[in-house]
Amino acid sequence: MSVWALVSFAWLPFARDLNFNFFAWKFNFWMAAQGSVLIFLLMTIVNAWLMNHWEKELATLEETTDSPQS
Repeated sequence: MSVWALVSFAWLPFARDLNFNFFAWKFNFWMAAQGSVLIFLLMTIVNAWLMNHWEKELATLEETTDSPQS
């Protein structure tokens, strides 16, 4: 949530100061036009990957605890 808030709101008060070139665009324009959206997309992909990883770990743990003891 802190990354989301940082990307959404933290750079806005300093937008005029962030007037340097980033690839072919000014950084403040890039963040407003597509940078924030790309970071949100990356956050969604990382979240999905982590959830899949944790669910597999949980399923493995449940299998070992549910197996009958000999």
